[in-house]
Amino acid sequence: MFGTYFYNKNIRNIVILFGTVFNDISIRRTDASNVVKEEIKVPIAYGPAEKFLVRLREATDISKGKVGLTLPRMSFEFTSINYDSTRKLTTTKQFKKVHPTEHTKLKRVYTPVPYNFDFTLSVMVRNSDDGTQILEQILPYFTPAYQVTMNEMSTVGIKRDIPIIFTGLSTEDSYEGDFLTRRALIHTLTFTVHAFMYGPVDDIGIIKEVDVYKYDQTNQADLLPANRVKASSTDIKPDPATAEADDDYGYTTTYTE
Repeated sequence: MFGTYFYNKNIRNIVILFGTVFNDISIRRTDASNVVKEEIKVPIAYGPAEKFLVRLREATDISKGKVGLTLPRMSFEFTSINYDSTRKLTTTKQFKKVHPTEHTKLKRVYTPVPYNFDFTLSVMVRNSDDGTQILEQILPYFTPAYQVTMNEMSTVGIKRDIPIIFTGLSTEDSYEGDFLTRRALIHTLTFTVHAFMYGPVDDIGIIKEVDVYKYDQTNQADLLPANRVKASSTDIKPDPATAEADDDYGYTTTYTE
């Protein structure tokens, strides 16, 4: 049953979407006269915060190519995924698009399955003011959801507004320690992304010919399959504006192009 290979990159695209939302944040440092002396773009990378903290506290030796980790910095991590039954749609619904190379075929995919993706965003700073600057550039946009348009399935041309929902914030200050220990003030933000997972995309043919049988429903004998008459492609629908009433079909044989 699960032997057919397909890869829509749904999870990968959701992770990239989340990281892209926070990849253009910067902080400014000013003097007593409120003149900007330095502006720093905050880097962001995928990975748990613990990995960057270990790197932060390692001994540095420039002669050996070991350089200490600079702050501020952000990291994010995809932590869990859960099925969301409240957003379930009709399973048999289909999305279709004309095949890019063979115009007599269609690309088809069935209704996606709703899942909630949980993410953790860690903001690591050395100065508390750096942390508040970063938080104030993030939190006002979440009320508690922030909508981002995502190209979910480029093969079928599906775009959707994906809500990223802010669920909580916690702060940890590792200030205690000896004078050789570098301080790391960590703000941990949690989010839930309401996204979808798609199944395999199939190639199907298009309908090029339809057989229609017409008969007088008032005559019971005409309902038998042997008495059906196949409609011709030259049959023309009557014009309701000029046709007169008829007992069988509602109009007379007055036809217009």
